[in-house]
Amino acid sequence: MKQLWCAWMMVCTCAGAAAADDYKIKVDVTQQGNVFLTQASFYLPLSGCQSYRYLTDYDAATNIPGVVASTTTRLEARKARVERLLQERILFFPIKMRMVLEVTELPNIGTDFVQISGEAKSYKGAWRLEQEGSGTVFKYRTESEPDSILPIAVIEYFIKNRLNSSFEAMAKAGAERLKQPC
Repeated sequence: MKQLWCAWMMVCTCAGAAAADDYKIKVDVTQQGNVFLTQASFYLPLSGCQSYRYLTDYDAATNIPGVVASTTTRLEARKARVERLLQERILFFPIKMRMVLEVTELPNIGTDFVQISGEAKSYKGAWRLEQEGSGTVFKYRTESEPDSILPIAVIEYFIKNRLNSSFEAMAKAGAERLKQPC
């Protein structure tokens, strides 16, 4: 059985505090046919260096609810393979999802990623870091096409209702890194 994966794909490239408003979380999901386009962002009071270290600490994603395991294999100096196991409950059904991403790192700029195996027909995107005042805005964008037996309306509902809490968890985990050196 193909499993629902979309919402958790959204948390697979990054690794809790304060209210969500403090992080200036914005999430927008649109659908074009079977493809979901996601743009999201949040703000953290981290330096550029701290932000980049957080972004590329892929295994810290286990701090996000639903991410059961994350294993990173370094392929090159600026390229990594990240394997994730995700678990979620949709309605009354437990869903387990596995994915393998290839991540290209752009030092102090962000990351680009593409699924090389997993539950989706396709999944690719990027994180970008933008300095703003004394902190950093984390910007996320993806294109994802699910491969699931669940109706697309169920997938869309799940994505739109789960993403805000997922990005809030990411922001909270990142905010805890304020005292960590670069």
